[in-house]
Amino acid sequence: MSFKEQLNNDAVLVFLNTREFAETVTYTAKGAAAKSIPALVTRQPISRAGEDAGRTLLNQVEIEIANDAENGVLSVNKGGDTVSLPDRVGGTDITWRVVDIIGQDEGMWRLLLQK
Repeated sequence: MSFKEQLNNDAVLVFLNTREFAETVTYTAKGAAAKSIPALVTRQPISRAGEDAGRTLLNQVEIEIANDAENGVLSVNKGGDTVSLPDRVGGTDITWRVVDIIGQDEGMWRLLLQK
């Protein structure tokens, strides 16, 4: 197994384990059917820099999902893809739009969502 394959396996089997920290979300790629995938969710993330440092970004959520066709997605369409998840743990699902790709590597996508 190559290092890249191991990264993908770790992303799915360790980091995105729903028995640990991940939760199931519904990802809908633009023009495709919705699918349930595991995600690490950071609700109301802290601003990254500038005059708003230290403030929370209301109506925004960051998620980390697998860079994998079966357990995540292989490509992201900013502004076109949507994700359904609650804005608080235990709440009702809300549809969020993917507005930015914060990071991406062989194993994971880190995405910024907005209501």
